[in-house]
Amino acid sequence: MNLYIDGLFYKGSGIGRYYESLTKELAKRGIKIYTCVPNTLRNEFEKDFSNIPHIEPIFVDYEKFSLKGFFTQSKILKQLEEEVYLFFYPHINAPYYIPKNTIITIHDLRFLTQFWDRNEIKRKIFIFYLKRALKHSTKIIAVSNTVAKELKQNFKGSDKKIEIIYEFIDEKFNNQNQNYERIINKPYLLFVGNRKKHKNLILLVKAFAIIKGKIRHYLVIAGDKEKERDEVDILVENLNIQERFIQFIKPSDEVIISLYKFADLFVFPSLFEGFGLPPLEAVSLGCPVILSDIPVLREVFGEAGFYFNPY
Repeated sequence: MNLYIDGLFYKGSGIGRYYESLTKELAKRGIKIYTCVPNTLRNEFEKDFSNIPHIEPIFVDYEKFSLKGFFTQSKILKQLEEEVYLFFYPHINAPYYIPKNTIITIHDLRFLTQFWDRNEIKRKIFIFYLKRALKHSTKIIAVSNTVAKELKQNFKGSDKKIEIIYEFIDEKFNNQNQNYERIINKPYLLFVGNRKKHKNLILLVKAFAIIKGKIRHYLVIAGDKEKERDEVDILVENLNIQERFIQFIKPSDEVIISLYKFADLFVFPSLFEGFGLPPLEAVSLGCPVILSDIPVLREVFGEAGFYFNPY
């Protein structure tokens, strides 16, 4: 059986991790997988997938949510249609032509909420893609009951296509017995993720500044950021906690695993999530977690974490 799994979101996000883990696992099971990946990520892709069989990458000269990709990728899918049994999009960025037997994953609906921090044009683009996905796909995967409920509330008739399948972690994050090198030889509290406003890192930094005199710990933040010097950096300076603050920008999986493994506590103050993959990775590596008390995190983690009011 041959599959197509779209790789435009490969690297740099939770969706990228979702794509990479799923693609590798299916390929290891003997399934031939075609995948479109931006040519700008070719070197990284070839390195990450060098030992994975049954992968047929198609390197393209367009990025996600581009007008060129919207039409050009349609031609690629039509050429693959006779060979491919199922087309899978781990996101809503499906092109103009959506083949039969297409499954699309919805990770969250932040662009419909007050937590959307981009411009109105991008919001409308996301809604356009989502409506097309709901109309033309065979199935829609919602990564939690919370996401499924939001879909049903906002888009009538979508419940007929929705299947709830929780996200999963890569097997490398599920091996507590493996030896890892300790990167930080000090006690620390950890956050892993991007720095978008709904992640609520401002609250985390302010809270740490209040308690830092009572603990020996450092605050470690690991993940992507959009600006060289952002609101978090400015607040850290204003609160004069630079000496107790450590950040890792675009860390490798190996670095992230080490950070999880040796952290005394993982803190996740997010105001909005579709699932919440980082705390699941932390728990899998034996790190205790304290989470914002929002419905989806209660759904996913139940009694496996401690909760606090993030407002």
